[in-house]
Amino acid sequence: MQAVAQEKSAYLEAFEANGPSGPSWLSALHERGMRAFEDRGFPGPREEAWRKTNLRPVTEAHFPVAESQGATPPALIERLDDLGDSHRLVFVDGHFAADLSDLSDLAPGLTVTPLSEYGDTAPERMLSALGARADIDWHPFAALNTAFFMDGAYVHVARGALIEKPIAVTHIITAEADRHAVYPRLLVEAEDGAEVRVVERFIGDAQTGALVCPVSELSAGNNTVLDYSRLQEDGIATLNIGTVNLASQRDASLRGAFVGDGGRLARLDLIADLEGQGGEIDCNGIYLTEGRQFTDFHTWFNHRVDNCYSRQRFKGMLQGRSETVFDGLVKVFEGAQKTDAVQENRNLILGKRALAHSNPRLEIFADDVKCTHGSTVGELDEEALFYLRTRGISAEGAKGMLTLAFAGEIVDMFRVSGVRDHVRRVLMRRLNVEDADIGDIL
Repeated sequence: MQAVAQEKSAYLEAFEANGPSGPSWLSALHERGMRAFEDRGFPGPREEAWRKTNLRPVTEAHFPVAESQGATPPALIERLDDLGDSHRLVFVDGHFAADLSDLSDLAPGLTVTPLSEYGDTAPERMLSALGARADIDWHPFAALNTAFFMDGAYVHVARGALIEKPIAVTHIITAEADRHAVYPRLLVEAEDGAEVRVVERFIGDAQTGALVCPVSELSAGNNTVLDYSRLQEDGIATLNIGTVNLASQRDASLRGAFVGDGGRLARLDLIADLEGQGGEIDCNGIYLTEGRQFTDFHTWFNHRVDNCYSRQRFKGMLQGRSETVFDGLVKVFEGAQKTDAVQENRNLILGKRALAHSNPRLEIFADDVKCTHGSTVGELDEEALFYLRTRGISAEGAKGMLTLAFAGEIVDMFRVSGVRDHVRRVLMRRLNVEDADIGDIL
């Protein structure tokens, strides 16, 4: 009997045709990622974690890598100042943009650099950490990124260094990247006793139908404070499917702020590992959808040792015919006693045909824990709307005020002031609220 040759994916064919890309120290990692994706393939609709995510826009087309950076329009360049004073590292269509970046006056103990700056040699510490957290055998899009990323940001904070100014890593997608793939990469290592704030942001041309497939790996050492903010604000035609991997060691505080605003299809898989006693991971997020947008947050919080603390609070505001998913798991491993975990998801339906899916879950293999979870899906309170209308507030103003109040609890938890102020402005613009007095309720 003659064996039937297995058909190669379009991505493997492109990988083999183009040969090695980037510095030599990345070759082995690229090959591992390609093999993992080819073995795994895209997830099917019967896979529980993916059954509500319509991947046809991704799987029915091939997205070749954006080989060069396109021209960045002035409107996108102006948005680089949205977050206030910060160290700035900018990538355009996956490539480092030195002219848009500002890495002057870095504090002692802080390293912020694009991976492409290392040429043929790279620090051993970075090489051992790059790819150590992202599970490419389990996650197909992490495997794709690992196979094809050409550049990325490396942030290292030395032991005991306290970094006051935030580090903003911005990924810009231009019109030239339409129907191409961009693979952003971020690696953050904060050593013992350090303190740092990192903001990762995705913005782009309004009508660019690119596939953006980012991977971010962040690790907080013993007694470290690491604030991470992720702002997904792509153009309305963009597909953004990414993973974020967080890890906290002993007595570390790792705090996350997540915003989903933009994109045709946006999905984030957030994997958080509590690996040291006394560690905490506290993540808060909001997502605001309109039209036919689809936004999906999947979270896995793994309590691997005892005496750890985690919080997840996500709120969604749905307009038009948009659809959202929140699917979160808190897993308490055997022996992880004294775990304290909270998981909440609240959704506010602002469009009559909007649809919110919410599925918080617990898996507990220890007997001395405190774990709670809950979710709600509802509409604006008619009595509250009526009360505000009787005070002379317009219908649109009343809806905006109540929606801003709903979101305000989460926004107030964002630790980086530039991020907090920016998100307030975004909410007011998206909700058509112009009265500054209404905005003050945030």
